[in-house]
Amino acid sequence: MNIDRNSGWYRWYVVILLLLVFILSYFDRFILSLVVEPIKESMGLSDFQIGLLLGPAFSIFHVAVSIPLGLLADKWSRKWLLIAGLVIWCTMTTMSGFAMSFLPLLIFRLGLGLGEAVVSPCSVSIISDYFKRGDRARAISLYMAGPYLGAGLAFLAGGMLVSALHDVGHVEFLGRSFEPWQMTFLLVGAPGMLFALLLMTVKEPPKTDTISETPESGSKISAVRYMLDRWRGFGVLFAGSTCNFAMATLTFWNVPLFSRVWGWDVMTIGAVTGLFYFTAGPIGTALALWSSKRLGRDGDMGGMYTLILGLCITVPMSALYPIMPTAQLAVVAMFIAFIGKSAATAGGPAALQMITPGEMRSRSVAIFNTVITLVGPLLGPPLIGAATDWSGDPRSIGVVLCGFVLFVGIPTILVMIFGLKHYRKLAKDMTVMTTAMDDRDAAAAALGPKGAAA
Repeated sequence: MNIDRNSGWYRWYVVILLLLVFILSYFDRFILSLVVEPIKESMGLSDFQIGLLLGPAFSIFHVAVSIPLGLLADKWSRKWLLIAGLVIWCTMTTMSGFAMSFLPLLIFRLGLGLGEAVVSPCSVSIISDYFKRGDRARAISLYMAGPYLGAGLAFLAGGMLVSALHDVGHVEFLGRSFEPWQMTFLLVGAPGMLFALLLMTVKEPPKTDTISETPESGSKISAVRYMLDRWRGFGVLFAGSTCNFAMATLTFWNVPLFSRVWGWDVMTIGAVTGLFYFTAGPIGTALALWSSKRLGRDGDMGGMYTLILGLCITVPMSALYPIMPTAQLAVVAMFIAFIGKSAATAGGPAALQMITPGEMRSRSVAIFNTVITLVGPLLGPPLIGAATDWSGDPRSIGVVLCGFVLFVGIPTILVMIFGLKHYRKLAKDMTVMTTAMDDRDAAAAALGPKGAAA
């Protein structure tokens, strides 16, 4: 069977396949949180050790290797680097099922962070090179549904899997007995090898929107220096995306908020949160697809307008739901906030690709992810926890959450509105530069080999 890799359906096939890989990465990332108690009991771990597995073991190492791997992706084959990362993280997930003590499980969690660090830098870069500037925001917006679908599946489908395996009990396999939580890791890690095979059907696209004369000179361009020299335009984008990530960290406080203020139990709160990931996330993605097409008709501003629209939804709703008079009204406001966060999550990376040269797309995504992953959580959980402690009343958490959202969200939206002109200038400059390079290449091709050499 011959595959037309230049056809429209094939480009969207690549987007869907990369989306499924993205979903799998978040599923594998979140599944540990569903088997915390069985692991604690089986290994005799403390809450501090569990905290290391849930947070630093994955996140810190994931962030530390993101930029070096992004640099490698700009120099090497993104497709094969993505396949290698997929094999590594799924192997680490599977091997977690064989862990019998804390240290091996910690090492496997580190490996999970290493493997998943290549997902967004490679995938967003590949998608950007498959689509023209006018269609790029929609394709990336669809791809960015991955975190919400993956987290939602982890809470819902993963929860059902964990429950079913608990009912089955110990399983005899490969000459040894596996506990239910171990079988969870074995079953969740296995599908990755199938996706690795499917990724081999993806053709590595040539880099587009390049501004350098040769690939060799392009790989020497410093992405950090490029961004710093244009800090106003990139700063507006980074501020908006960091704010959105800080809003997303409010989810960590859902359990204490709903339990302290409205008396909900943990199971109910977890089910509602998981359902929101799986429903509001796709709705937000649909909103992002619509806004990138309708609001950014010139092709360059769709991603940025989507980010602003998402923040204009999520900031007021995130400020309102913690102080609602009833839990039911809080759930409604939180659902709308989830939609806004999902749309903004899609808009950020799409906007980034419109102002970033093709030679540094993977590095730019890695730097982008590093900044918002580090700064967002630093702005959120510590400040909220400290403010709640200072108030002396645990039930004041709702007011604290509302104050935090207003303190961070309103200035960010104002910065984005008044600084939009700087981003727009970068987008126009990029269009001019890439058009000039395309015209040069077309002229050289028309002249033939001698003209190209000249």
